[in-house]
Amino acid sequence: MKRSILFFAALAFSIGLSAQEKPVAKVHYQFKHINDTNQRTNPRLDEVVTYLGQKGSYYTSYSSERLNQDMKKQMESPGFDGNLVLNRSSTAIDRNYIIQPEVKKILEIARFGGDTFLMDNAYDVPEWEIHDETKTIGGYTCQKATTNYKGRQYTAWFTTDLPFSFGPWKLHGLPGLILSAEDLKKEVVFEYAGFDKLDETNNVLIEAPDYAIKSTPEQVKKQEEGYRANPMAYIQARTGGSSTTISGGSAGGGGGMTIVSGRPSSSSSSSALGGSLDVKKINSLKVKSDNNNYKPSPIVNNPIELKP
Repeated sequence: MKRSILFFAALAFSIGLSAQEKPVAKVHYQFKHINDTNQRTNPRLDEVVTYLGQKGSYYTSYSSERLNQDMKKQMESPGFDGNLVLNRSSTAIDRNYIIQPEVKKILEIARFGGDTFLMDNAYDVPEWEIHDETKTIGGYTCQKATTNYKGRQYTAWFTTDLPFSFGPWKLHGLPGLILSAEDLKKEVVFEYAGFDKLDETNNVLIEAPDYAIKSTPEQVKKQEEGYRANPMAYIQARTGGSSTTISGGSAGGGGGMTIVSGRPSSSSSSSALGGSLDVKKINSLKVKSDNNNYKPSPIVNNPIELKP
């Protein structure tokens, strides 16, 4: 793949001098997670993205963003009759991460039931071993690196052609951008799906939403358990009953779907389904699966982090 040397030189320069925390690029991954070891053929899938800035990175779901773009396009069409038709073949991750090496911070953002919670994570950098082995991914020459991190043995492939020390999820700290990574058992996989540069007109900021509820992991766990046990009761309690239930199939095979009228999302992240759109305009919602065989297990007995 032909690259512009001048672009990456300017990019590296902007990373060093720019004071504004806007991403200058983003990298896409196809994410696979075998969350239930009893149903290995039904993993959770998502398109995820890491926004790359001069001081940090923001890892989030991009399939939710594509879903919102589709909703917005339909609802703003002059011929919109209130009936939404959406295509899904993934399960949006509900944990986002901001990594800020200069201040040694990892922020975790949890989203469920229309709420957004903000937690501090311990700042730790994987201890990488860099190998001589190389291969080409997406036209970029990549080098192999391995680490034991959070209870899993990961193999990552990074390229120094892209001047970022970040990657998917919490994987970072290599002298180049991680383009792919997977654990030894292939239970957690991040496959490279594209790299895009961003200009100053983009409206993304690498920062936590100002409306996020500052919490501890223990508090969030308690809230999430309540939501998982009875989603509708949780949502109605949090929103005063201002939610709309739309019956129909979902990509995850979980039955109905709930759209929550909530606060607008931060420009730094994917918004919840519906986001700041006027859900009162929606009469019905039909969700089609791009892949009829996509039926991920709702059980999580194999979390990404096996150890703290």
